[in-house]
Amino acid sequence: MSAKLDLNLLRLIVQLHASRNVSRAAEALQLSQPATSLALGRLRRLIGDPLFVRGAGGMLPTPRCDEVVAAARDALALVDAAIYAPTEFNPETAQREFQVTLSDIGETVFLPKLMAHISRLAPQCNLRSRALTVEELPEAMESGSTELAIGFFPDLERTGFYMQRLFEHNFVCLVRKDHPRVKGDRVSLPVFLDLPHAVVEPEGRSHELFEQLLKKKGLSRRVQLNIPHFMSVPAIIAATDMIVTVPHAVAEYFLRLEGLRMVKLPIKAESYSLKQHWHARLNADPALKWLRAQVAHIFSVDPYK
Repeated sequence: MSAKLDLNLLRLIVQLHASRNVSRAAEALQLSQPATSLALGRLRRLIGDPLFVRGAGGMLPTPRCDEVVAAARDALALVDAAIYAPTEFNPETAQREFQVTLSDIGETVFLPKLMAHISRLAPQCNLRSRALTVEELPEAMESGSTELAIGFFPDLERTGFYMQRLFEHNFVCLVRKDHPRVKGDRVSLPVFLDLPHAVVEPEGRSHELFEQLLKKKGLSRRVQLNIPHFMSVPAIIAATDMIVTVPHAVAEYFLRLEGLRMVKLPIKAESYSLKQHWHARLNADPALKWLRAQVAHIFSVDPYK
């Protein structure tokens, strides 16, 4: 069988697995749809499995298909690395677009410093930030459509991925400057639990840590406002008596605006690590090694400054 299973068939099954659609796979591989269907039939006969079945979301892979695709990705990564990978990366002359994923607030807090650094050292390189759900991210990184994820992504701590810790992060609270019930730099636990809360539930996972802490301690508070994005938080908190619990970097960024005050949590919350993650198939890429080194250099020291 191995003599008949050429690289083109491996690329086809990987593309079909990613797109779940014959037409889109054919377009990505620059093949006609009939040729793609014929190749899929050949694959099914060679492997002795239907590989894909029709479902509500398109072509659904069988368990055997998942196994074959995992092996095919590894094999293709080795071939591509040997044949196509550049041997060096010169940031001063390189023309490259990097694909990264951050949360919405991650873009606001971290991208300005990262882009200033890249613009200075690699003036002809570009960066594209892709918004992906936690469910979409692992497959996007396996396929290479996202090359680096920066932030809190515990779902990427799995086989086939590398990670590097950047810095420890913690939670603080924000209230308006003249809040009638919060004095000084700390809010008491009774006042904290009695105040109306704004809760941000973004695509990232960091908010879950604080919610789990409250549940573990058996504490409950009134959630007056539940929103999916951070960017409306400053205006809302400055105009109300609500309190919001946010990551430290978010609070530092919002304190540049008028009308807000940062206070300490009334309960002890463990810090958590912000990391950069990448897939093993991109580990040796010289350009991405350079980018990861820059991220580590920028964000490993004084991340809030």
